[in-house]
Amino acid sequence: MPTIDEVVKMVDATKAENEQLKSQLKSLQSTPNFSGVRRDDEGRTTGEWEDTDESVTIVSGYQGQGHVAKRPKFAMKSLLKQGYKPWGEFKSLGDFVRSGFEGHQTTGFKDRMVSHYKAVQGMSEAIGTDGGFSVMPEFNTKIFSRIYGNDLFSATDNYTVAGNNMTFLANAETSRVNGSRHGGLRGYWTGEGNTITASKPTIREIQLKLQKLAVVVYLTDELIADSGQALEQYVTNKASDEFNFMIGDALFNGDGVGKPLGILNAPSLLAITKEPGQGPGTLDTFNITKASGRFFAGFRPRAKWYVNQDTLPQMRTMTLGIGAAGIATYMPPGGLSTAAYGTLDGSEVKPIEFAASIGNQGDVTLADLGQVLSISKGGVAQAVSMHVEFLTDQLALRFTMRMNACPWENSPITPFKGSNTQSSFVTLGAR
Repeated sequence: MPTIDEVVKMVDATKAENEQLKSQLKSLQSTPNFSGVRRDDEGRTTGEWEDTDESVTIVSGYQGQGHVAKRPKFAMKSLLKQGYKPWGEFKSLGDFVRSGFEGHQTTGFKDRMVSHYKAVQGMSEAIGTDGGFSVMPEFNTKIFSRIYGNDLFSATDNYTVAGNNMTFLANAETSRVNGSRHGGLRGYWTGEGNTITASKPTIREIQLKLQKLAVVVYLTDELIADSGQALEQYVTNKASDEFNFMIGDALFNGDGVGKPLGILNAPSLLAITKEPGQGPGTLDTFNITKASGRFFAGFRPRAKWYVNQDTLPQMRTMTLGIGAAGIATYMPPGGLSTAAYGTLDGSEVKPIEFAASIGNQGDVTLADLGQVLSISKGGVAQAVSMHVEFLTDQLALRFTMRMNACPWENSPITPFKGSNTQSSFVTLGAR
């Protein structure tokens, strides 16, 4: 990178123009509250000075603002003499990022960031030469917002915890018949003066303890030196994408051991058996109608069909009825010439990566993820080491997050009238 003096020599400015710029700067710098800012061609304030013909705006406390155009590097040299530092003690954004990675142990940076370090004995997370990790929270908020914004995690009933666990009180109801609603609470029609039979509800506890998931990203030294803002975008996107995948997979397929309990392993899950004579790997309209009929009606407004994408070709050819009398159950009247409705029996159809392969249990699931309890704490913690891949000139960034989730229902529900149990999680069985 050329020095300021070298860049200034490259500016094709006449002596008269330079003198005029000096005069303008001197006039403005002599007033109180002088400050210099750099704006791009669209008027946005930015921090880095580039070798272009973008303008420099000088802001003065009492004289409004003056405008010096077409000589940014010359103006910057004058500003530097006045003590202006675009990046403080750092040469550029890349220098700032690298300083954070390395702990910046030999400068005042550590003193200013002392609140981010912990005093420990022996190896520590603050000293890079000890092989530990230096805490950097720059990406924390952005990554967490992207994770929480994914429509699977955000659809759960989420709570933020202060400790490492949360206990929920849940309805112990497993049946809607008289004497079983709300776990035993019952009402009676009674006449004047008659004795009212007492009853009481029962509740159960659900305890969720935080579980940790982690992502490690490697960055080359060249990427750090050359990327600037692209570095933040790259790391944020890739780390949050991986967190999103891990959480989504756990919400569907998790076994509850060191990770969330997924809906396909929930004790309340209902699996619909295939039709008599139905071939392997096939999808039938009656599979869908039966699954819909077993879903608890009270949760239906929020329910979605979560499907493997491989099921869509068969779904688009499903019909109700035989031959010419049959009608399409998924496609709109315009057929393939127009957009599909994207709904089945009134609920949205959403292809996801986590649904089972077609023909296996879990390839098509009707679910309300609002019946899944989830907890999280503190967003995403970030740390970095320059020693893990020292010989390949790479830095290792580690992101960790703590969360957990599980469905609150512990069994299917027996209806008030009818013989088939119901649930907020209904899936198609193996076919």
